[in-house]
Amino acid sequence: MYVNASHLIPVRPDQVFEFLSDLENHWQLADGAISVVHVEPGDGGRVRMRGPLGVHRTAVTSLDHVDPPRQIAGTARVGSRTHAQVTWTLEPEGTGTNVTLSARVEDASPLDRLLLSVGGRTWLESRFHRILTTLEGRFE
Repeated sequence: MYVNASHLIPVRPDQVFEFLSDLENHWQLADGAISVVHVEPGDGGRVRMRGPLGVHRTAVTSLDHVDPPRQIAGTARVGSRTHAQVTWTLEPEGTGTNVTLSARVEDASPLDRLLLSVGGRTWLESRFHRILTTLEGRFE
């Protein structure tokens, strides 16, 4: 299962990459529903997702691949079973950068599969859109 969102940011890819490659900056992108709990500089951290009806999940993240200034990728794990590949992809577009934030769920616990199927995927996609809008605001 895939979740993704894209947004055009009106700055060069190297500027967006510089911001995103410093994991401490990810605090600035949290929107309340998805918040950064802890960051291990250069390595990953913990992200808390608070969904509708009081549902919450905490993901442990790791940084797995960096390809300047095109891509940052990592893994998010929830519990012992659920894990997803999370990728920021930066593509030049005119004088700006098309930024895509995506997650590919590779395995999910029965509970997480159920949550994703009853609206969790749509909810997560809307959060990704909000994060990208916040990212754009960092360059204004």
